[in-house]
Amino acid sequence: MHDPSILPLPQAATFVPPRRRVFAASIGLLLLAAVIAGFWNSFFFRDGSGIPLKPHLVLHGTVVAAWFVLFAAQALLVSTGNVATHRRLGVLAAVVAAGVVATSLFTILHIVHNWRADGIDVDAQRGLIGLIAWGDLGALVAYVVFLVRGLRKRRQADAHRRLMLLASFSIISPALIRIAGLPAFAGIDAILLTIGGLLLLAAILVLHDLLTLRRVHRETLWGVPFFLVVHLAPAFALPGTALDAWLLALMW
Repeated sequence: MHDPSILPLPQAATFVPPRRRVFAASIGLLLLAAVIAGFWNSFFFRDGSGIPLKPHLVLHGTVVAAWFVLFAAQALLVSTGNVATHRRLGVLAAVVAAGVVATSLFTILHIVHNWRADGIDVDAQRGLIGLIAWGDLGALVAYVVFLVRGLRKRRQADAHRRLMLLASFSIISPALIRIAGLPAFAGIDAILLTIGGLLLLAAILVLHDLLTLRRVHRETLWGVPFFLVVHLAPAFALPGTALDAWLLALMW
């Protein structure tokens, strides 16, 4: 999408219909709020009396938070007509996106090491580690696919905007699962609540298409099922398989 309302790109289109500006800005702020709420105590305002975060986790958290800040800021900039500033952030957004991929992959592959250093019995949590690792790897694959396709479609405003939204949806589940652990959601299964949050985001995008286009956009039509399947299926289908054994051996 050549729409500057989501990913900061040089040469982005300068016109976005008002309703789409509001939608993009609203979703950007919603996702940023979810990240802040989910990581409020464990990252943004961490209790200094606890175990300090490892440097690579600090870097990872900073880069991912920066992505969602840029995502929201770009949507707000375009919604207020500040396209020049939006364009100047293009290179920074590309660097941050690359950082999200690199630090996420490193963090996934070091889950066992991190948990062991925190005193967690990783052998007893082998199944959970497999579920988390495959879910996160699936999310990262979806993020990369949407990013690459979104960049290639940057001259097609509607397509690009939806692809960048789907890219951000792909990496929001760590925040959602931590929100599920808040007292307000006590008694509700965190995984089910996270899946419900992802389904809600997907449904919002589909509903937006129907309200603004009177049809489901082509990128939404394939992107939503791709996002859900690639993100969620590996977490439930691969643990316990030979491929899972290989990955866990690599991580152990």
